[in-house]
Amino acid sequence: MLDGTMAVVPRARFGVVDVRDVADLHVRAMTTPDAAGNRFLAVSNDPATSFLELAQLLHDNLGATTPTEEASGPDLPRPTIHNNRARTMLGWHPRPLETTILETARSLRDLALLPPGIL
Repeated sequence: MLDGTMAVVPRARFGVVDVRDVADLHVRAMTTPDAAGNRFLAVSNDPATSFLELAQLLHDNLGATTPTEEASGPDLPRPTIHNNRARTMLGWHPRPLETTILETARSLRDLALLPPGIL
């Protein structure tokens, strides 16, 4: 998506979470006695997103040449995913989706994992 070669993005809706927040959630779950036997959803507080919305975010904030079209098909429902248990039981506070996506793109750039001239 970042190198400008993807013309159309898949039609999908999904939750996003930062890997740093996943690690934090694991540590909190392992060190909180009341967490035993519970399951926790690691997802940002933001609503589910789409590849097209992520492309627009990258374009608007980093100037990336990103796709502007979504694959054809029926409109998909936006899933509702809650992280309430992780937040209330473990005091977990994930990063916003925008922070996760933009910092990931910048990290890829800074680590020279993108083709030259991208971002």
